[in-house]
Amino acid sequence: MAAIATIEEQVAAADLTLDELIDFERITYLTGIPESVVRRLFSREDVAPEELDLSFTERLRFLHETRRAPSGEKYTITAIADGTGVSKESVSKMLSGLRKAGLDVGADLERFFKVAPGFFTNSGSEALLAALESVIEGLNYILMAKAKGVRHLALRGGLVEGDDRMARQLRLAMERALEAEDPEMQKITETVRALPEARRRSVVDIMKSVLGLAGEGGNHHKASPSDR
Repeated sequence: MAAIATIEEQVAAADLTLDELIDFERITYLTGIPESVVRRLFSREDVAPEELDLSFTERLRFLHETRRAPSGEKYTITAIADGTGVSKESVSKMLSGLRKAGLDVGADLERFFKVAPGFFTNSGSEALLAALESVIEGLNYILMAKAKGVRHLALRGGLVEGDDRMARQLRLAMERALEAEDPEMQKITETVRALPEARRRSVVDIMKSVLGLAGEGGNHHKASPSDR
């Protein structure tokens, strides 16, 4: 799979490991594909088509086991029936493998369990590719940051794994900060970092005072004659 090859190249370029960057449990949560199967794909081991392309029943049972009602319990058959407009008998038969859902019912189930459209109809490869897109995107930002000299990143946080609104905003903010870097500010930062520690603290305190941040941090340093 091309996406896996791309991730492997990015991981090698970042000088990190897959487990530092990828939450395999989350990939399974998003796709229904067992974690062991996903790891085998990354290890370039053979995976049988039926291990990747789960049946409708397997996918529905997976959602029933992993998604929880507000109470924290599994959704009851009655709750699923009420939430989708399908009879309790039909829900029971779908869970037991005695009935498959049409496209409309499948879409209703996807909305009920709050999963991405196509959860029941996409192939395993398509589902995995969709889940890995945010990983590839996050890795691109990590490599961009490393190229700019950023050394400390929260690798297992929302930036790499998540795809919610907050994660999107973090990525956008990081992109703007890295790509629209002000050369003058960079020069000032590098100059301050190069100062002896005591002198650097003094300069930072002065800068905080000018910016109205003097009260933050609780650590104020008054320059001594030796600092000057």
